[in-house]
Amino acid sequence: MAEPSIALEDVEVRVKDCCILDDVSLTSGTCEWTLLVGPSGCGKSTILRTINGLCPPSKGRVLNLGTWLPGRNRHEARKAWRSTGTVLQEVALFETRTVLTNVELGCRAAGLPADKARSEALTWLDRLGLVDRAADYPASLSGGQRQRVALARAFAPRPRLLLLDEPTSALDQVTAQVVLDGISELVENGTCVVMSSHRPEEVGMRCTRCVVLDGGRVVQVTSGVPDLAVP
Repeated sequence: MAEPSIALEDVEVRVKDCCILDDVSLTSGTCEWTLLVGPSGCGKSTILRTINGLCPPSKGRVLNLGTWLPGRNRHEARKAWRSTGTVLQEVALFETRTVLTNVELGCRAAGLPADKARSEALTWLDRLGLVDRAADYPASLSGGQRQRVALARAFAPRPRLLLLDEPTSALDQVTAQVVLDGISELVENGTCVVMSSHRPEEVGMRCTRCVVLDGGRVVQVTSGVPDLAVP
């Protein structure tokens, strides 16, 4: 059996006396889309940060593209980061670089040559409806446009692992479906996606599994989005 792209084994995350994640275990592999759902504060964002190494576990361990945390060295961390696309809720763009350059830099960081980086950047900006803003700077963009630039930057290198925190939260329904179509294409071509959402009905049966969280614990795992009202 092939090793999963990511795995959490009995993970606990504590901040002082507050338990953010409590005994969380899950796996996701190549060509799989794992959706995290649950109320605000249930631990969805923390799981994504823990997978990425931004929030080390207090207990348990995390597999990220072949290396385990804690325990990996700087070289292993850099190799994993180059193969990971991440979009958190706090969208971070290079404010002194154009929209096009922001996306190109994501491709270059992943190891793409300059000509391929330019081609992929323009392709994804066009798909996400921003090619006409390629020469503009982030300060001139709306919140939804900034989110789409960050998504284009994450999608363009076609990463092995994609971590997305509420990626459609600032988007209208039509644009959200374009983004979800892009994610589906990446999954079909081998990307492992772990994504949080407050609107699981948008994803529907696109996802491989849905992990329902409450109070920092996994309370349900289903194939596709379950027929229940997530609080």
